[in-house]
Amino acid sequence: MTSWEYATLEISAVQLSSDGLDPAASSHETAEWQAYAIGPKDELLFEEYRPYSVPWTRLFAEHLNRLGRDGWELVEFGGPHHALYPTGYVHSSGTYTTVVESRFVLRRPA
Repeated sequence: MTSWEYATLEISAVQLSSDGLDPAASSHETAEWQAYAIGPKDELLFEEYRPYSVPWTRLFAEHLNRLGRDGWELVEFGGPHHALYPTGYVHSSGTYTTVVESRFVLRRPA
C-alpha cells in the first residue's frame, strides 16, 4: 500500500474596483494573478504573480506541469472555482479588494 503526502495549488486573481461592490466594475488593469503551492509540511513550494491578462488556463497548465515534474499529481478540485468574493474591506482610497480563486489538491508517494 502506498502512503501519500499532499499539497495544494491555489490560483487567485486579486482585483481592485472603485465603483461600489459591483464585481462587473472591477478593473482588469490593476488585477493580477497570484499562484502558489503549499507542501505537506505547510511549506511554501512556490509563489508567483502574473498580469491578469495571462489566461487562467495557461497559469494552471504551467504550474501543474511544474509540480508534475516534481512527482505531484492532481487528485481533486478542492475549493471555489471562478467565484467572485468581495472581502468586505474598503481601502481609504475608496477601492475594495475582490478575489477569484481556484484550489486543487495534489499528492505524491511519501
